[in-house]
Amino acid sequence: MNVKAAVLYAPNQPLSIEEIELDEPQAGEVLIKTAVTGVCHSDLHFMEGKWTLPHARRPRP
Repeated sequence: MNVKAAVLYAPNQPLSIEEIELDEPQAGEVLIKTAVTGVCHSDLHFMEGKWTLPHARRPRP
């Protein structure tokens, strides 16, 4: 399944709107249609190069 995604390749560069391929939903998953979205402030820090991956918050086990 092809979807559109905003992809960040490097800090301080514009997002690239691209078609990417995703697997079809599996058992227990759902597919939703997203009409609009925003960028959270944490994402903005990565986009501006203020944060790097070692500082990314990881989910708790």
